[in-house]
Amino acid sequence: MVNNENMQTQQNTYENIKNDEPLTLTIGNFDGLHLGHQNLIKKTKMYNDSKSAVMTFDPHPMQVITKRDLPVLMNFDEKQKELEKLGINNFFVVNFNSDFSKLSPQMFIDFLKRLNVIRIVVGRDFKFGYKGQGNVDDLKLHFDTVVVDDLLHNNTRISTSYIKLLLESGDIKLAKKLLNKSYEVSGKVVHGDKVGKLIGYPTANIDYKNHFLPKVGIYAVYVKIDGKTYLGCANLGHNPTLNYSTQRRLEVFIIDYDGNLYDKELSISFEHYLRDEVKYEKLEDMLKQIAKDVKQSVDLLK
Repeated sequence: MVNNENMQTQQNTYENIKNDEPLTLTIGNFDGLHLGHQNLIKKTKMYNDSKSAVMTFDPHPMQVITKRDLPVLMNFDEKQKELEKLGINNFFVVNFNSDFSKLSPQMFIDFLKRLNVIRIVVGRDFKFGYKGQGNVDDLKLHFDTVVVDDLLHNNTRISTSYIKLLLESGDIKLAKKLLNKSYEVSGKVVHGDKVGKLIGYPTANIDYKNHFLPKVGIYAVYVKIDGKTYLGCANLGHNPTLNYSTQRRLEVFIIDYDGNLYDKELSISFEHYLRDEVKYEKLEDMLKQIAKDVKQSVDLLK
């Protein structure tokens, strides 16, 4: 059990998660903690007769069911920090495994009762238990159940998959609006090809793990290093001109930063999509364009 200043986190198997106080709980994956999620959480905090709680699952259920890696908008640490900022009392992270996936709806309800859940806040299409056999009507038989309508933007439901589509298309402005914050990718700085240094633009090569990546291209970004924020210009792509890479790389030129970044954890905040990635015939053309990109990034970010 981890005690944060305001929020208590328990990450364990469902048998070993414990709680004695009455809870108003919302349940989901909460990847990205977008406006729709924030709406559920706000309603979870409205009651004076109980502590507020969020329950999520790790790894993501779809990862276990499909046995495939699932790119996420937010890793566990980022999610925990954001929930703490939102003022939640309890954060339960249930280890999602084959046993847990086979719980019947009634067994899942028994688990929630054991946690002293008195109220549940969920969306209309909420499903639970083995193969999603349980629904909102089943919850209503056992708990005070608050059903929250979907939040819409231009008649489209605000969801994690919709935000991923926006990021893939390069619409980071709308993604930012629906996330209520800029989209961020964090990761450790690892050794790259060191070509940037040779051409006068040393870049930090980010190991982004299973973070979801926006559209390939050049971006104006903010870079957080050791609690300080710097301006930057990021290249997300395959380096078609020099040292082509089949796997997408995230490389960032940090403006006005001088120091060793290897093994440091950086957070890259995508602010403006500048242009597509281009293959240049001449190195000098690429260098001219990089200089323009850096200037444009500074102008936009300042």
